[in-house]
Amino acid sequence: MSKRLCRLSWCVFALMMTLAAIAGAQDQKEPEPAPKVMRFVERALTWYPGSVFELVSNDKFQTPSGSYRIIEVARTCASRLLTGTTTLMVDEIAKTVWIGSILELPPVQEAGAGQDALRNFLSSFLPEALKASGGLRVVELDWDLGPRRPGTLIPLDLIVESGYGSYRRGAAITVDGTYLVMASGMPLDEDPVAYRRRILAGSDVVMWDTAGAGNESVEIVEFSDLECPACRGKWPIINMVVQKNSGEIRHGMVSYPLQYHPWAFRAASASWCVADQDAQVLISFKETFYALQREMEVSLVTPTAVDFIAGHGLDESVFRQCYLRPPSIDAVHRQMGLAYEMGVNSTPTYFVNGWRIQVPEGSWFPGFVERLMNGEEP
Repeated sequence: MSKRLCRLSWCVFALMMTLAAIAGAQDQKEPEPAPKVMRFVERALTWYPGSVFELVSNDKFQTPSGSYRIIEVARTCASRLLTGTTTLMVDEIAKTVWIGSILELPPVQEAGAGQDALRNFLSSFLPEALKASGGLRVVELDWDLGPRRPGTLIPLDLIVESGYGSYRRGAAITVDGTYLVMASGMPLDEDPVAYRRRILAGSDVVMWDTAGAGNESVEIVEFSDLECPACRGKWPIINMVVQKNSGEIRHGMVSYPLQYHPWAFRAASASWCVADQDAQVLISFKETFYALQREMEVSLVTPTAVDFIAGHGLDESVFRQCYLRPPSIDAVHRQMGLAYEMGVNSTPTYFVNGWRIQVPEGSWFPGFVERLMNGEEP
């Protein structure tokens, strides 16, 4: 387990979201050349040396609002974890791409049903389906996300119960009511590397835990879970690179507590409260929990955090006013929302100047970062 990514408990639901029987595709020809989409995919997916990408299928669907495509791309590389196929949906009208699991929906019963009927159907069907298949507790669907470009997919937010309140995660449905994609959209006309770097730069929930002058050439943003063995296992590689290039690299952390980790949310709340007082000790806080990971349990999170506070000269009363209270609970929920916006579905996931990394290895990760420090492409 320590050498594998910690994954969301969606295995059963993922089986529902296959595209083995796509009916109604308007074009069943051989996959068309799609250089723009392929370049987008290569830069949007996790970077890994020596990866080879191949277009597997490219099916076009026509609606009264225009067309959308469901595209499947295969990647081959030395990582067994990353080798496999990825499915994406392209709104050809709004020029937006969704990369995530796709569910073929049961038909709406009313003939010629419009968007209101579709929304009513999904509002009753989807929460039960997600709960039954993957344990995701969706309490509401929010369709009112403000102005959007006209297109063939309708974005929505799933309001999900975390056990400490609710958070948002993006999704979209095709206007013909055929497919739901569990992801947030990205603009097709923008480089996904630059797009993700811009999103992170504008976020107020990244906990920057290394001192810097503000002119660092590389920024590493880590999405991790203090209960995740893979996060503990990969941290020495990341930390080695950060420490070796002190002054050139800025490191930040975003908590992404997985739903099947019992004490992860509490640790994430405590992390926020520690960083709120002194972000420079957050790495020590993380390493404390990593060292105790095998013995840690829900009841030990609070006393462990309080002992850390006392040992590092922080204010315990300020910590208690924050810990598991609205300031930190809201922050962790927004961190989880940021993770979904960035397409994070497992921990640890890193973004290095916008490039997504999931399985860093000491054999190539330092060189990858060095190239970015020199202003080169990886």
